[in-house]
Amino acid sequence: MKKKALVILIILTLLFGGCQTKREVKESNTFHKLIPNFQYFQMIDRNNGWAIGENMGENKVFITNDGGTTWVTALTSAIGDIREWFFMDSDHAWILYSNETLYKTEDRGKNWDADEVPFGMGKLFFINSGGEYQGWTLKEYGPASGNVPVDVYKLINNKWTLIHEGELPNSTSASPNPLPYEGEKKSFVFLPDVKTGFITVERCEPGKSSLYMTTDGRYTWNKKIIPLLSRFDEEYISVYSLKLVDGEIIWPISAFDDVRGDFEEVFLVSKDNGNTWKEKASFVSKNSPREVYVVDEENWYVLFEDELFKTNNGGNTWEKLNIPQGTFQIQFIDNKTVWALASTSGGTNLFYSENGGYTWDKKF
Repeated sequence: MKKKALVILIILTLLFGGCQTKREVKESNTFHKLIPNFQYFQMIDRNNGWAIGENMGENKVFITNDGGTTWVTALTSAIGDIREWFFMDSDHAWILYSNETLYKTEDRGKNWDADEVPFGMGKLFFINSGGEYQGWTLKEYGPASGNVPVDVYKLINNKWTLIHEGELPNSTSASPNPLPYEGEKKSFVFLPDVKTGFITVERCEPGKSSLYMTTDGRYTWNKKIIPLLSRFDEEYISVYSLKLVDGEIIWPISAFDDVRGDFEEVFLVSKDNGNTWKEKASFVSKNSPREVYVVDEENWYVLFEDELFKTNNGGNTWEKLNIPQGTFQIQFIDNKTVWALASTSGGTNLFYSENGGYTWDKKF
């Protein structure tokens, strides 16, 4: 009987595998084609891209290598809700799940490594510096009356380490010059020098939105005083992600004047790594932008509900483009190659333009 039981155990082990000691997730190279329901997508080049979406009621990661016509699932064994993601290039991606597990791939989703991390939600940022991948996380504790307290973690020797403790109500344990408790931290980026970083903070009070900056790689954050923003002291300021283009940092903001009832979209530019800022261009609209996209120093796009405005001369002139109904995300590779993600009653549709958004073809 013992010999028979041993034989059965060996057979089961061969069929189903033994216990894993390393948390490496092997994914199948054969994926199922499908029509996904996306919440976010990011094209790396004309052919390759990533997306986050829903399949059979679960959040999934998808990839394409044919310009968005066909999408396949890339991470199928993870359990839980996807809370954050970072797509660096066609091969490298990081996916954060609600159970405080961070998945990483270096081979375009064929294999994934899973690490337990000390955060279940927050903003991820990675950069390739001299062939080495460096990473940070802006850990979020959840909104409280419009405020989102945060801590900063850095990947040091393959371990996520707390390097900056943000401000919390009635707490005295915060780091020197702490990131504020007030406001929502909208975007989080570092420059290639891996020392200069920025966090944009949006607050629901006139003139209170701001920019925080570090020059020591993450430990100390200081509020950046930008004198030209003083003209918006009585207006509500929405902030968008910063973009590094040819040595310049471009920061779009939108200021709402509740007396006039309009919005002013303003593009701030710094040529000295964020130390000083100038206003490069602006224009006024009657609606609030959904998102602002900076492709390069001349080509910018402002997405409104069912409207897209573009400039190809750094904001000197603006042109209105027609976009697919329900569009809520635009993705540019250059000023000609554009995708649009639109919501429908049954899910999402993806559209493509190769003439800068003047005409569109449906991908799915």
